[in-house]
Amino acid sequence: MMRDRSRLLADSLMCNFLHVSSKCTFTMGDGPMKRVRFSTREYVLSIIIATVCICLFVSIPAATAAKDDTAADNAKEVLEGKGLRKLGSYFSLTEEVDVKRALREIELLRKKLRDSQRNLDDADEVVEKKRKLTIDYLQQRRDLRARLARTTSVKVHNQLVTALNELGDRINLMHQDDSDKQQAKQARATHETLQAEYVEKLLKTRKLYDQVAEKYKDLKVDSDVSKAIETYNQSLSKPCKLGPGLSYASLGRKLKKIEDTVLSESIDLRKGGGNLWIVPVAFNEGKVQPMAIDTGASIISMPWNMAAAIGMTPTPSDEQMQVSLADGRIVTATRKMATKVRVGKFTVENVECAVMPQEFTQAAPLLGLSFFKHFTFKIDNANAKLVMSKVESLDGKSSGKSRRKRGSSR
Repeated sequence: MMRDRSRLLADSLMCNFLHVSSKCTFTMGDGPMKRVRFSTREYVLSIIIATVCICLFVSIPAATAAKDDTAADNAKEVLEGKGLRKLGSYFSLTEEVDVKRALREIELLRKKLRDSQRNLDDADEVVEKKRKLTIDYLQQRRDLRARLARTTSVKVHNQLVTALNELGDRINLMHQDDSDKQQAKQARATHETLQAEYVEKLLKTRKLYDQVAEKYKDLKVDSDVSKAIETYNQSLSKPCKLGPGLSYASLGRKLKKIEDTVLSESIDLRKGGGNLWIVPVAFNEGKVQPMAIDTGASIISMPWNMAAAIGMTPTPSDEQMQVSLADGRIVTATRKMATKVRVGKFTVENVECAVMPQEFTQAAPLLGLSFFKHFTFKIDNANAKLVMSKVESLDGKSSGKSRRKRGSSR
């Protein structure tokens, strides 16, 4: 009887949910239909039982979900403490964003570097055209003077004198107007600054990239990270794993491609006289000569005997040029072009050189800007090293071009 009443109470619970009257007819077992009337106390008790059941039905899953959320939050806090955040299907280090930003900055610097190189090439071209025009005027003046010495006609003599005076005025004006050289100097300074900034940014980005890679290695063997990822994944429909992801590998390939366009080397130096650093320099077919680094000299200069030793002996047909020495003297030197000049693994072709007069036997061989202008370089005095870098253009050619120009040597 008690079991039958329990079943009737349960059926009554269903009736209450269906808003059915408390006076109901129920089927008990396999027997005939029986009509049962509940007391008020039994009816109230059924409502209480229904309420308790509903609360239990709702609260148990809610408590379980809350527990899961708390565990996920704790796991997330652990991962964030390790510098990780969820990015797509990976838990990635926040420094990945810094690497990506640095690569964008490198691309912008590279564009500026290309623009500055074009400006420098244009400025050097103007200087070169003016130099060639000056040489042409000087040759014309020599020819006119030769004709003047041979003529016997007064009329022709006067014409030649007038032409000589005009040529002299043109040559003087060209020597006095150095605006083209100043523009080239400014363009070169801008380019060298950008090139140094570009190389420095690239080195820092590589360092950052390698640091991130090392962090990932440490995180892979960190048990706290592994447990946190496992716990956090329980709250996700699709599990994630520890980075680096595919996007970071792509950043690495991009960085390597840019690095391949930059050649860098540290070259040993030895101390010479006058606090100058001496570096071995290979000319043409590998003939090596020690030379002093002089970044204040705009051209390579060498004594006569050194030029003869490397196969660059001056001839009467060679162009003459005026060079200024460190003591302020102006001397006439011979302009020669070295087929190749190499320092370490850095080579420049068709480099302008000044060969000092034969009587200047004690002239120091100086490695000047006609070579160094093609590179980013600095002298590490503490370690006696010449640190050189060369940036290539996107098409694989050198970012600097060998151009002929007049210069002074100190």
